[in-house]
Parts: sequence; structure tokens; C-alpha cells
Amino acid sequence: MPGLVGFVLLCMNPFERYLSVWVLLCIVAGVLLGQWLPGLFQAIGRLEVAQVNLPVGVLIWVMIIPMLVKVDFGALHQVRAHLRGLGVTLFVNWLVKPFSMALLAWLSFASCSPRGYPPSSSTATSPA
Repeated sequence: MPGLVGFVLLCMNPFERYLSVWVLLCIVAGVLLGQWLPGLFQAIGRLEVAQVNLPVGVLIWVMIIPMLVKVDFGALHQVRAHLRGLGVTLFVNWLVKPFSMALLAWLSFASCSPRGYPPSSSTATSPA
């Protein structure tokens, strides 16, 4: 196995090879900058468009666009050849996952408070 690991490491560029180090350095830099320049980061945090944090929205698009660029739109005519896989994906993503996640959330909340949440913790107002 060392031969395969060595081959993979040779194929990776330095950024990929040391990605964990880069992430750690960015975390440390973010914490330090937040301590040294709190006003700047509070101002950045207040930037919103339609109640969406602008930096977060922009950075999410920066992550998504490279994946969109790799989509082979010329192959869309071949979708009919893979209807079964498309159907399974749609079924799982739209019917199985939402209900299974709701069940996990319900089980998590139920384990936090077996008798449910007390009425005082509710944000809903009762009719007078």
C-alpha cells in the first residue's frame, strides 16, 4: 500500500496535500482577526439582502459555481436512458430524506425533554 499512497501524494498538488493545514490556518486567522477587529466583522455580519447574509450568500455561490461549470449540458439528451436512477434519486431526495430527517429531529427533541417542552418555552401566543 505505501506505493499507492506515495503515488496519490505525488499526484496531489501542495494545496490539496496540506488542505487540513490550510483549514486550520484559516480558522486561527479568523479567530485572531475577530479578536483584533471585532467592529469590522460585526459590520460585515450586518450586510444583508432579503434577510440573507451577503458574505455567506456570495461565498456559497463561489463554492457552487465550479461544480456548475463542470456540468455537461450536452449530455442532457441522455437523461431518458437513465430514468430509473433519476426516479430513485427524486424519490429519496423528496420523499425519504425529508421525513427521515423530521423523524430524527423529533427523536432528538423528545430525548432532550421526554414530556415535551413546557408551554413557557413556546414562542407562540395563545388566544386571549
